[in-house]
Amino acid sequence: KLEPEFIRRYRADVVTSPAVRKNINEIMDEDTEWDNMCKTRNKVESLMGGIQAAAAGEQAKGAEEERISKLTEDLRVAQEKLDESLKEEETIKGELDGLGSSGNGADKDDDDDELFGNDDDDDDEAKQTKKKLKSSLESRLKTVQELQEARAETVAQLATSLRVAEAANANSLLTQSTVIATSKKICQSKLLNVSDYRQYLSSLTDVRHVSDVSRYLNLIREGNEAVRSKNALAGGGSKEEKSKKRSRRFDRDYYRTCVSEGLRSICYQFTVSPFRAGIMLEDNLTLAGGFSYDRILPGEEDLEGGFDPKKWAAPVVDGADPTTFASDLVGSGELVLLSSTQGSETDPNHPELKDPLRGCRYVAAMELAYEPRIRRHLRSIYRANAVMTTKPTSRGYDNIDAFHEYFGLHLIRNKPIKEHFPMDEKESEQRKLGLSFEERRELDEEVKQREKDSCLQFLNILKAEATGDVASYIHLPLLEQIDTDEDPWFKHGEERFKSRDNQDLSALTEELERVYLPPDGDTDEWNEERRKVLRLALTTFLLPQFEAEARRDLREASIKIGIKAAAESLYGMAMEGPYRPSHLLGENRFLVPTGDLPIVGVCCATDSKDATYLAGVTERGELKDHLAIPGGTRIDGNKMKEKVITFLMQSRPAAVVVGTGGGVQSRLMAPKICDIFTP
Repeated sequence: KLEPEFIRRYRADVVTSPAVRKNINEIMDEDTEWDNMCKTRNKVESLMGGIQAAAAGEQAKGAEEERISKLTEDLRVAQEKLDESLKEEETIKGELDGLGSSGNGADKDDDDDELFGNDDDDDDEAKQTKKKLKSSLESRLKTVQELQEARAETVAQLATSLRVAEAANANSLLTQSTVIATSKKICQSKLLNVSDYRQYLSSLTDVRHVSDVSRYLNLIREGNEAVRSKNALAGGGSKEEKSKKRSRRFDRDYYRTCVSEGLRSICYQFTVSPFRAGIMLEDNLTLAGGFSYDRILPGEEDLEGGFDPKKWAAPVVDGADPTTFASDLVGSGELVLLSSTQGSETDPNHPELKDPLRGCRYVAAMELAYEPRIRRHLRSIYRANAVMTTKPTSRGYDNIDAFHEYFGLHLIRNKPIKEHFPMDEKESEQRKLGLSFEERRELDEEVKQREKDSCLQFLNILKAEATGDVASYIHLPLLEQIDTDEDPWFKHGEERFKSRDNQDLSALTEELERVYLPPDGDTDEWNEERRKVLRLALTTFLLPQFEAEARRDLREASIKIGIKAAAESLYGMAMEGPYRPSHLLGENRFLVPTGDLPIVGVCCATDSKDATYLAGVTERGELKDHLAIPGGTRIDGNKMKEKVITFLMQSRPAAVVVGTGGGVQSRLMAPKICDIFTP
């Protein structure tokens, strides 16, 4: 919370390291950037958790539907068993009633036999059998009644559970079929591996790379919400869901429309998932052995049947070319034909309007361009190859000549922008290989001086752009370089430098094709579809972003170095001692003081109608004499030249000081006065 200079001067007892005190400003800037990175990382963690929770919520809603179906089936089976118990109870009661009536007649006969003295022993065995049967039926009836009570209780519990589950699911927007359709359109497994992204996020130390992860997750979330919103409205969602505001990013309207129509699930039937493409690109550029198809991501270790390495390759559509593939999907209703992405194809016969896969390519290109690893490494490749070109505007053609302050800034051609930044570590190691310590130190000083000069030059370019004299462009090397006497390059229109069709994208496309095209090959038609995705991702999403970032970084780096250079110049001027005559320059200022000297000051007019004045000042700073040169009069004219010489001989100054307030006139005045001194 203390100022850097205060810490440097008065807190040496706390900050004991001289190196830290010397670089306290840079350290505090790094601390601020680290805090911003940590805050951004926490936001990304929260966003990732929200996406994961939303997916888990959909699975839970689908599981609730399955639970209701299971409860319904269990209730039906329990009710059938209860009905069987009731029927069995009625049957047993009927049998008991039959035995009871038969038993009453036998008892009456027994009474008659006892009255008349006639006892039939033959009936004893039958009576005993009937009694045993009756006892068995009664025992069985009791068991059936107990079973009936248990089954009735089970039916009541299932019915209660079913009512509770149905009540809880009554306000749900998703039925089981809706959950399946939503999951199919979202394609969560094609876009995100939460464990892998958490590991990647924890390894990042640059706030820009963390922001790349945030932008990718926000894009995925917008697409997922578009799918859920469309399915909810189709299923008769609540008013709250129907009135839910969409994202403010209107440039993503077409993307949300395509994803909600299910084009995401179609595009990944012939393209590799973006996060896997990012992993492959990163391994190819950072590992000595490149990417290995045996790599297993977190969470894929326990898959049934083991991990399939084919997931790292783009799927191959067998037996159909892109036209047939699209026609079959259109016929089945899976693929919906949408309007053009850009709205610039006004011609109804434009081939883009007749291509049913253009929406699928748009979704795949946008999600590939936003993938954080893709952005990170392609940004590095872009910085290493991008150049800057300046050319004069129509106003600059008229104003800039050999004496103009912007001369030399208006004809810069293909200057690498990497010269404005510190040298890359790999390039630095390669250039220092085999050099001695002194040679390495000289190389570092040369690179720092080149960086400083380039940044100061860019500040002047910004100044020239502000005045409207110069236009600057940041682009990749052009494919077609036209520069002839009849048609010089700086007279070409700005569209030639802005058009991305004229830029050499091979440094980017070669690395992307290594990971995006199937390693085992595919038909030319399908590979051309994938190349269209790559080109769309580069020209529409990545290159505009990289150009804007490069211009912003150039400005920030130049301002930082410019402020430091201005501070050093101001410090040098402030520490510069008073004027000393040439014969005293070799003497110590403190041992041989200069003393008071008479001075003649020249104040040049900025307007040709105003006069220019020469003022003679004594040793004590008092005005001794002055000479006015009327406006429009040349100082080196015969009459005025004699007056100036007379004035200087009378004043006998130790030095003549020409003020800089007159701008160009001051520059012209100094050599003219020198010519007067040395005729």
